[in-house]
Amino acid sequence: MVSREADVFIIGAGECGSNLVGSYIQKSKKQTGASRIREYLIINTDKTDLMKTRTEYSIPNQNTLMYSDEEIGVGGKFKEGYDLVIKNQDLILNQLKGLGYEGVSGFIILTSLGGGTGCGGTPALVELLHKQFSEERRIFIYVFGVLPFENQSSEAINSIWSLSTLLRNQLEPNKGPNLIFLLSNKTMLKRVMAWREGRASALLDQSLGIDSADLASSDEQQRMETEVEFTQLVNPLALQTIEAILSPSIQEPGKKVMPTTDLADYSRRLDPVVVPCYFEDMYFLPKYGSMEKQMALAARYAVNHCSLTDIETKPMAGSVYSIFSGHKDIAKLEYSAHLKKILAPYLVKGGSIQPSFVTYDDPNIDRSSILLLFGLPLIPELRDVFNDATNLIAYHDDSKSTIKRGWFERSKGVNREQLQIAMDDILNLFGKYMTTTEDHK
Repeated sequence: MVSREADVFIIGAGECGSNLVGSYIQKSKKQTGASRIREYLIINTDKTDLMKTRTEYSIPNQNTLMYSDEEIGVGGKFKEGYDLVIKNQDLILNQLKGLGYEGVSGFIILTSLGGGTGCGGTPALVELLHKQFSEERRIFIYVFGVLPFENQSSEAINSIWSLSTLLRNQLEPNKGPNLIFLLSNKTMLKRVMAWREGRASALLDQSLGIDSADLASSDEQQRMETEVEFTQLVNPLALQTIEAILSPSIQEPGKKVMPTTDLADYSRRLDPVVVPCYFEDMYFLPKYGSMEKQMALAARYAVNHCSLTDIETKPMAGSVYSIFSGHKDIAKLEYSAHLKKILAPYLVKGGSIQPSFVTYDDPNIDRSSILLLFGLPLIPELRDVFNDATNLIAYHDDSKSTIKRGWFERSKGVNREQLQIAMDDILNLFGKYMTTTEDHK
């Protein structure tokens, strides 16, 4: 078993994050073997949503926390979500302490970037955890944030504000998350549909120019968005990727990791915003061709078909961390040069590449997997979120109408100028491609 000091605490903030954690716990109860997750907590400001999650996943009372007196949620008002965490910090810390958070090496926070409780409360929660541990020792905090669907302008503004706040906090010691992992509802749904539909979905995507995820934008998707069916579809993709990120540091018989890879290593090697790609169930057959060629095909497939947020075919990332897992005759440290050559076209000139290999002695292991973590790649879906937010701000940005300009304060809890600062942050970080709808090929 992995040592207690290397354990991770996982927190689900808001309805989306709580459902992800609930799915993870439900899945882990059916599995055996080592895990890095010591304990978990789901938190919410909406009592109805919290009770629904508790019931759906059979979560004990001690692993849930309602921290709003009104019990009706913040309704997308992210500033209220932020303030409620600060106001109830003692309550939150006491709950975490009661679950045994001392000695953990880090925290993983799962949340939606479109709601109010999650996207608003997560930056405050990160600050709170750093403050609690800063005098004792250094911890690592990773945020997994789920981007909203397109054409949800109000949620888009929430996402931009949350990302900006998290990124600005990273500039100060012991305040921001070490890494922000971006996941996408649209892309995860697209991956699930492609897996279910097989060649038919691929044909629509490639030959007819129809995005299979857009087909789910019908009444069926609108129904799923508000029901458990949708989370049951997309959550497994997110969870298996999180497990893959944590797995190198789990101690198992006959397993070696070269070089040693732990939670802290990702943040030391990657740019602040990360998109994961995880391709499992690969089969490598050395007698049928060079390993370099087969590894290149696997990497291309991972980028094009397994990313949890769309990064297109040329991510142009600033950094990448790759973890290649398999039998010791397949996953070899000497393949590092191959991987660096293979991954170079996906990065900007001068981008950093960190290959890591997980090898198993068991001769019965005939499958391999590759995990690619791209730091600061091109993210077309973030551009879509940015454009949705821009349109909504422009609609309410009427200097002649006090009522229209007051929409920001009423709906979000901040003024228009504060939102514009957040917009500028995202634009400056991700570049001019954020303002165009042209595809980057």
